[in-house]
Amino acid sequence: MNKHAHGWVTAEGTLNEQAITSREPLYKGMNARYVERFTVHNGESYIFKPLTNLGQHGRERWISMHVLSLLPSIYPRLIDSSDEAIAPEQSWLIYEDLGPLVHDLQEDTLLSAAAHMAEWHTLWASHWDELPRVGQKPSIGNMLQELWDSQKSTDELLSKLGMTLSAPAWDEIRTLIQTADKELPLVLCHGDLHPGNMADVNGRLVIIDWEHAHLNTPLWDLYHLVDLSHPLFPRHVTPQLRERIIQTYLNELEQRGQRAERISFRRWYAAYAIVFSLWMLRLIDSDLQKADCVWPEEQLRNQWNETATTLEQCMNQLFTE
Repeated sequence: MNKHAHGWVTAEGTLNEQAITSREPLYKGMNARYVERFTVHNGESYIFKPLTNLGQHGRERWISMHVLSLLPSIYPRLIDSSDEAIAPEQSWLIYEDLGPLVHDLQEDTLLSAAAHMAEWHTLWASHWDELPRVGQKPSIGNMLQELWDSQKSTDELLSKLGMTLSAPAWDEIRTLIQTADKELPLVLCHGDLHPGNMADVNGRLVIIDWEHAHLNTPLWDLYHLVDLSHPLFPRHVTPQLRERIIQTYLNELEQRGQRAERISFRRWYAAYAIVFSLWMLRLIDSDLQKADCVWPEEQLRNQWNETATTLEQCMNQLFTE
């Protein structure tokens, strides 16, 4: 830890204006606090990250200290952090500044992320009982239950897309998801691996923002990597690209001594993606109806269309191949 870093932050958990020469807001967290780049008097710059989601207090610090040190340098180095006993509203982290982050969604970047994901999925997750079993979104089982409990609106959503799911199809999806939960191991999941949390830094892949890390099946991270849409980071995923990413992940698992039955895994993923995408479409619809939504309507509609495409492709894979 940097012995000077505590002087860069006030007792209230904000940047100390007397100790810095410049500051640049990067993005606003869910609690309206900003992650910022700042420069100190010797000319060096760092990233200041206050707690942006009160429910994740201490998580990112714990991950940095106990997990990321076991991985290659695919993450920003933690320079210093607030004391563990401090109130959540005053807690903070300071990271090294890697410079401008290019959120590259090229195939090579996604394949590299899939290979690294297999690496952190084969760490000793069973030793980390401190980690929760759910992230910032409901579990896939709860998503499925929400869709089933709101069957009429779910059917209306599918009809709007020109799709239907029969009762036997729902039963198959439910069975596949339950089987995947039984057959797949609990692994360390990044938890929020959307395109904004992957970056290229001078040709090096960097994975940032691990505050939603938790234990889950590998399908959670894979869906985020391959198919989770985001208003700020549009992308186009084809069935062929999805297959290459999943195969890269499974190949890397095998290199690390873990095998998965590939046909079953692909079917598990398709069922998982159908449920997750339907749940996301309902969430985006809810955001579109909010007068004070933080995302512009055009970006949300693009996100909706991307998610609908994923749903269609995965339904075709599961029920027509």
